[in-house]
Amino acid sequence: MFGDRANDRLSLANLDFLGDDDTLRTNAAHAVDEFASRSAPRLHSGQDRTASVSLLLTRAGQVDDVTISRDWRRQAGVTRIGDAVYEAYTGALRSHLEATALEELQRDQPAPARPAQPPATSTEPELDDDLWLQRTWGALHHNDAELARLTHAPEQPEQRTISSPHGCLTLHLRGPGITAITADAGRVARMDTQQLRFETRSLFRTYELAHTSERQARR
Repeated sequence: MFGDRANDRLSLANLDFLGDDDTLRTNAAHAVDEFASRSAPRLHSGQDRTASVSLLLTRAGQVDDVTISRDWRRQAGVTRIGDAVYEAYTGALRSHLEATALEELQRDQPAPARPAQPPATSTEPELDDDLWLQRTWGALHHNDAELARLTHAPEQPEQRTISSPHGCLTLHLRGPGITAITADAGRVARMDTQQLRFETRSLFRTYELAHTSERQARR
């Protein structure tokens, strides 16, 4: 179900290791051009390393669907299924943030210089290019900071939990960010694949409803 969407992901994080401005500019431009050549993905996918859990996020950042592998007991096991759900979620969230950052870079990308312009005005594109490079660095750091905020949020002292309908999964929150998902191994062991999928989907639905209500209450 998720394999066809794997190629839609563009990894802005791959730019972050570059050490000089010229290389960053070249690779950032390539990433934006590649992004522009495709239609923006409607959904962003994530999967844990054991391939037990796959998850889709909408462009609004909400969980659209969850798939649990039939072999999840052998792959992740009843004790690590919570970690697997969390890993799939953060992978999809990272993809979502990267796509958002690339869209912003695409909007900010400087227009190409006109060939007919005289040499006296040739410095203007370079100024635009430097500004775009600065925004590229900003997008990289914002992307990392936003992911850390949403998944860790250490500055938020309040910690809360949300449980799935039968209590087999528990979502841990600091502020609005999900910091962990844990599993009750005894309850998980009694679940089949479809029941576990229902528990996982319901867990995220409850979180999204609570998050929406909190945002509306703050208005």
